[in-house]
Amino acid sequence: QGLCLSGCEEDDANRQMERDILEQYPNLTKHIVVASDTQGSIATACHNGGIVLISGTGSNALLLNPDGQTFRCGGWGHMLGDEGGAYWIAARAVKILFDEEDNLIDPPYCTEKLRNIVFSHFDLKDRFGMLEHIYTTFQKAKFASLTAKISEGAEEGDAMCAHILYDAGYALGRHISALSRNMHPDLFASEDGLQIVCSGSVWKSWKHMHGGFVDGVQPHLEKDRIIPKFKLLRLAVTSALGATYLGAQKASYDMPRDYSKNVTPFFTYVHPTSLTSSLPTKGIPKAVNVNHENKYVCSNGKVPDASTNGQANGASNGTHSNGLST
Repeated sequence: QGLCLSGCEEDDANRQMERDILEQYPNLTKHIVVASDTQGSIATACHNGGIVLISGTGSNALLLNPDGQTFRCGGWGHMLGDEGGAYWIAARAVKILFDEEDNLIDPPYCTEKLRNIVFSHFDLKDRFGMLEHIYTTFQKAKFASLTAKISEGAEEGDAMCAHILYDAGYALGRHISALSRNMHPDLFASEDGLQIVCSGSVWKSWKHMHGGFVDGVQPHLEKDRIIPKFKLLRLAVTSALGATYLGAQKASYDMPRDYSKNVTPFFTYVHPTSLTSSLPTKGIPKAVNVNHENKYVCSNGKVPDASTNGQANGASNGTHSNGLST
């Protein structure tokens, strides 16, 4: 029996739950394993470890190495983090508007459309009405649902909305870069490279996040490592299947499994071999279309100014201002 549940992040607590279940329900099962829901997602998609990167209302990343070791980044809630999650995106949008009116920070693009989106979503007449939603009747889900409208704004060509989603992609990419120092070498040994399972509604905005994500994955801190190749996957089946796999493993049962049917790949990133050993710490990936997946290969090693990232200049010739071609 496998149970992969939200909140089951501590090994000691999970082992205790396993003992309690076996003691209280001795006829239920002979073998049981309790793990987090993130581990269930990895087990569904990857036969030898990988990463699950969640971006829903919040964000969270979990690395599972082939030797069973796990490492995490994020998942600390909206007060301490959740960078790249839907609440974080919405709160960032609101803060941009407040900072602009306070003359604290000038936004890189016109905020007229963003302002209309935020005011309409919260039914505001002026920014003071926002204080009630923040301090009196705060609802995290209400904030998070604003992100879908920001994505619509980006889809309609608004530069400010696209810029915010670029920042979200960058923040999610940084989760992967942060975990790079703990990755087992075997994760890079397969033909597909590092497997990253992407879960959560924010990934629906991938079109506007991919430039930031690739930039965020590059090494930024001294101990960050270059990831030679990775593939982003969406689950095509329920993650409960991964819990079943873990349960079968605990019972030493070789359960038949076909991982190719469990996932849908949607993005592949590759560093060219000639540049892997001497790659700058920040690089701009150049896009080419390969088998209907976006495959990126690092090119000139330059980093664009933040104000030109995020496909935000409204280019219509297939090449955006961040150096990514479509």
